[in-house]
Amino acid sequence: MKYDVVIIWAGAAGLFTGICLDKNIKKIVLEKNDKPGIKVLLSGWERANVSNMDIEPMRDYFTQNKKFLLSIFSKYTNWDIMWFFAENNVSVVEEDRSRLILESGDSKELLACLLHNLKQNNCDLKTWDWVENISQIDNGFYEIITTSGKKYEAKSVVVSVWGKSFFQVWTTWDGYKMAEDFDIKVTETYPCLCWVTTKQNLKDVSWVSAKVDMKFVDKKLDKTIYSEFWPILFTHFWVSGPIIHNVSVVAWEYLNSLKLSEKEAEKYFCDNFALDINIPLDNATKSLKKFFELDEEKTEIHLDLHSFRSLKEAKATSGGVDLNELDNHMQSKKQPNLYFNGEVVDVTGKTWGFNLQWAWSSAFVTAEHINKTKKKS
Repeated sequence: MKYDVVIIWAGAAGLFTGICLDKNIKKIVLEKNDKPGIKVLLSGWERANVSNMDIEPMRDYFTQNKKFLLSIFSKYTNWDIMWFFAENNVSVVEEDRSRLILESGDSKELLACLLHNLKQNNCDLKTWDWVENISQIDNGFYEIITTSGKKYEAKSVVVSVWGKSFFQVWTTWDGYKMAEDFDIKVTETYPCLCWVTTKQNLKDVSWVSAKVDMKFVDKKLDKTIYSEFWPILFTHFWVSGPIIHNVSVVAWEYLNSLKLSEKEAEKYFCDNFALDINIPLDNATKSLKKFFELDEEKTEIHLDLHSFRSLKEAKATSGGVDLNELDNHMQSKKQPNLYFNGEVVDVTGKTWGFNLQWAWSSAFVTAEHINKTKKKS
């Protein structure tokens, strides 16, 4: 079957790419699972953190090429996605940390909105079928062969695949392989937006939380890498909460900047990373005061970190297709009409809606360029 555009994977970025493409462009989204948008349903603990009111790309996103982000977010902003939802009678409210969440608190409303707009925009959707191979054929088109044996021809291909994390919903590293098959560089990938294990046993304060001042530090260099004030959750051998999820993103950007291999990075993490935490007494429970021996003169604790929790538990994957391999339309510099957007790219935002905004913005920029290219041809 011939299409103008084949979009690989029906996640937030893939579905929104199909929505933003011109209505007259012949297009299809291919999905590996039996249903589209599974990870969309899980966003914001199924409440859908659709964006954030306070976005500064250089502050809130992590990648090896932050300047790249300025162009993308200038073309499609948090205000643009809010207008999209308003046009579709989807009510969005602002909550703590400026995050934007569906007023209904039900991510099914978000997916229903996306699927309705996809259908209205004449975009086909094929589920339970996956891409085994992409190759460029003589006429400059791409041939896409799926596990069912179907063959598609397309002028443009958009790879909107998720990362390695969240195996439960069939996430894979296929998107990275698709890039590498065309000699497109992929940076090291790691679990992020996840819990972090500690060397200390914290079972006596397990499932106790408190609002704290936290510093994430490199003991070797005596350097504060990241700091934040927000609740933290203690468990037996790990800590959690939004600020820890953010630590997991920051840590890998930092480790990547040190140019370490995966094994070297894991060792560096275990040997040198720690949390310096100040727990104001007014915020501390009796169990925290007793366990950490807190009093008027001592409100600070030190936790040595060991490792991240597994990819299975991580909400996202850090790293991915190198931004230096893409132009500011999300198109490969080496391979014309081959695009990458969403989580498969080396861009990860903090928690609180930043990652879905990256999906919307990168998808819009992709579609905008394909639309302009189609009009010129």
